[in-house]
Amino acid sequence: MESVISIIVPIYKVEKYLRQCLDSVVNQTYRNLEIILIDDGSPDRCGEVCDEYAAKDPRVRVIHKPNEGLSAARNDALEITTGDWILFVDSDDWLEPNLCEEALCTAQAEDVDILMYDLIKEDPNIGSRRVYAFPESFVSDDCALVFGMQLSALNRYYSPISTAWSQGFPWDKLFRSELILKNGLRFATNVKANEDVIFALHAFQFANRIGYIPKPFYHYRMNQASIGHKFTPDRVEIDLEIYREMKRIGELYGLKEDYYRALDARIVDNTCLCANRCFFDENGNKSLLEELKYVSHVLKIEPIYSAFERVDRKKMGLRNKVITLSRHHNAILLYLYHVLHRLKDNLNEKLGFANRGGV
Repeated sequence: MESVISIIVPIYKVEKYLRQCLDSVVNQTYRNLEIILIDDGSPDRCGEVCDEYAAKDPRVRVIHKPNEGLSAARNDALEITTGDWILFVDSDDWLEPNLCEEALCTAQAEDVDILMYDLIKEDPNIGSRRVYAFPESFVSDDCALVFGMQLSALNRYYSPISTAWSQGFPWDKLFRSELILKNGLRFATNVKANEDVIFALHAFQFANRIGYIPKPFYHYRMNQASIGHKFTPDRVEIDLEIYREMKRIGELYGLKEDYYRALDARIVDNTCLCANRCFFDENGNKSLLEELKYVSHVLKIEPIYSAFERVDRKKMGLRNKVITLSRHHNAILLYLYHVLHRLKDNLNEKLGFANRGGV
């Protein structure tokens, strides 16, 4: 019998993009699909659109539920999935028509638990850009390499193979369902961000064999409204909860010291990102002095303070190498970076490029 691929699509306030996403799913060249749409209490017409597709295609199943967030929506789908393989799709993105056919063919031929592939970044202002995840295709059951993917999920500079982005996303991978269901893997509901990374850390822990093919199967839409891009006053508190969960994973699986060094790098990186995410608000009521005092306070909080002290600066991007020059007392450097970033954004705006929001 042909293998069944379960495609899980959590849906919330994406009416503008939903049909493009669903059309790319139902029109896959590989037809043996179980398509689970989770209407996470969306206040727009997303629920109606889901029901419309279910009425036309018997492969489509719809869950309507009160809004509980992305993790809970995916988890609800995992409770009822019956496929041999699982594909996660974000509802504002879309797929190449041959994704399922080609990814499944490779995954089965190579007997992998996780198959990774490339994405195409879609920016409405500057168009499409393909990103190669790794320099070349590979298949491996080397424990060190699989552990390296966990490190990459935390910070891409810790990957044993050069990678263009963190391997902490679920939507650029095809998973063997047994890997997820047998090990009881679910998305964390106790964090407000980075639930994808936490899931990837667990998934790679149980993967015996992984692979990668250089095929641009997934179209990722740049979203300036996501929590990773927008100004979020309580972002530090959100991140601290994430760090606690990531540390707990390392302790749960008895991971080697390299894991904690990669976590240090992630903590430093996220703290630098906070220059724009929550430290300096051009529309806020705080004075610059008050903002600098807050940054100085944050840099003394654990595990942030120790991460700046321990981090391997050789395995960091140029931006963070500069910001961590003084290790701890870098509130001024963070502010200067924030100013330069805003100047760059303003220049890009005048030149007609996109303001990508992140750092």
